[in-house]
Amino acid sequence: MEIISLITIMDWITIVFAFFAMFGSFYSMYRHKKHHQMELRKIKIIFYVEDKRYLLDVDIPRKHISRSEIQGILAAFQLNVASRYSLLYLSDIHFLNDIFSIQNGKLDRLVIRLTCKEMEQFNTSKMMKI
Repeated sequence: MEIISLITIMDWITIVFAFFAMFGSFYSMYRHKKHHQMELRKIKIIFYVEDKRYLLDVDIPRKHISRSEIQGILAAFQLNVASRYSLLYLSDIHFLNDIFSIQNGKLDRLVIRLTCKEMEQFNTSKMMKI
């Protein structure tokens, strides 16, 4: 009789642990799907010049946001492709903090503040004024 009750107790323990393992597995799948959806969310890039805002006509998935990717995208909007653009914001710590915040899901857009002189380097016809 003792052996039967020991086996019964072990069966119940196995059932309880299997239930928690199943619950943990479903929770892990849910978090993975949610994280994957967040990575695929499109990030908008906005130029902010004095009181005007320009939306770059490109949306980039969050998982591809990096310093070099942003600089490559900005190069596509230059007026003079032969020369390199110069933006003070790109050498600022706020730029790196913004990229880090976007990668971690805290921001959904990158706002680049420019002076009028810096904005002259870019083709506004490829942008949408907002």
